[in-house]
Amino acid sequence: MLKAGCPVDGLVLDPFIGSGTTAIVARGLGMNYIGFEINPDYCNIAEKRLSEEAGVFG
Repeated sequence: MLKAGCPVDGLVLDPFIGSGTTAIVARGLGMNYIGFEINPDYCNIAEKRLSEEAGVFG
């Protein structure tokens, strides 16, 4: 879906980021992203995954 709907260097908005899968894919495709999550547990999971898998927050 990201490849079809967002250009490289585009911006992906994920209002329910959950564990961060969309952000990791966007980062891997050279896209920027903004994600929101109300559950602090998922925020922690997403931050950890992004740090480990995408090299951000580090």
